[in-house]
Amino acid sequence: MNRAHDATERSRIEEELVALHLDLCDRRAARYAGRGVPYDDLVQVARVGLVVSIRRYRQSAGSSFIRFAAPTISGEIKRYFRDHGWTVRPPRRVQELGPRVRAARERWEHEHGRPPGLEVLARELDVPMRQLVECLVAEQNFHLVSLDQTYVDGDGALGDRLPTQDRELDAVVDRLVLQDALAKLGGAQRELVRMRFVEGMTQKEIGERLGVSQMQVSRLVAAVLRRLRTHMDLAGRERRIA
Repeated sequence: MNRAHDATERSRIEEELVALHLDLCDRRAARYAGRGVPYDDLVQVARVGLVVSIRRYRQSAGSSFIRFAAPTISGEIKRYFRDHGWTVRPPRRVQELGPRVRAARERWEHEHGRPPGLEVLARELDVPMRQLVECLVAEQNFHLVSLDQTYVDGDGALGDRLPTQDRELDAVVDRLVLQDALAKLGGAQRELVRMRFVEGMTQKEIGERLGVSQMQVSRLVAAVLRRLRTHMDLAGRERRIA
């Protein structure tokens, strides 16, 4: 009888504690919203974490319940992402690097007012460039959109508007490496690349703007292209070795 009474009392107290801390679950779930897992699912996982916290908490440990429960709830959510969020699951080291990349990128943008380049991110995280690129590419596999999904205007499905062959997707890693190579150029070299390949200016037009001969422009462009090509070749060899 006493055991039944104790179990009933524990259940009542547990229900009261859950009701009192539902807002904590909502706040923790909101931190991870917009990352490919429905918010309602995150709330449910957070509430599971809350129940786990209630059953594990011991007041004698000296920590307040909130300080104990908050990381426990976050841990449950992170495990859910790790185990259920990936459409194509990469190695754990890649999964664990993802949150660090996002945090470093947000911190850099907040401090400098612009997104960091790949070299900056790799240096901030103290990881090899190839590992960073691997992580960025893998994040595209976290949440896939169905090709049968219809547009808001109801005008056909997403798959109907896709080309049969998308060369841009095939070259995504090369684009990331090229972005990093361009970031390593000096200001004058980047301006030369912009005039020649973005604005589409001829060598003669560039020479007139810079006050140099067309031959000098040709040599400058060739030197920049060699530097970019060397950087991309080195990155390609690193990927093949990995």
